[in-house]
Amino acid sequence: MNHDSTKPAMSQKIFSMNLDVEAVSLYLLCCAVVDAGTAITRTLLREKWNGTQEELNRQIDRLEEMNILVRKGRTGNGESVFVVADEKKWRE
Repeated sequence: MNHDSTKPAMSQKIFSMNLDVEAVSLYLLCCAVVDAGTAITRTLLREKWNGTQEELNRQIDRLEEMNILVRKGRTGNGESVFVVADEKKWRE
């Protein structure tokens, strides 16, 4: 899925993957960002994340390792933009 998708980004599969609560929370936050039609960036996530920057970075890395979040280009200032990958591409 990408940030211009018209269908909801969230997949129920996330709840059966035995991920930490923080990883699932970040995934849900990313889905909300996508559903709002906004690009997923670290800056945007940091504005909405309740934990520390270190925890946010750790969870972004975790979701990237599992191919749930994928880097897809950069903003005008060089910041990475992420997309939520289709669940068929996720690694378990």
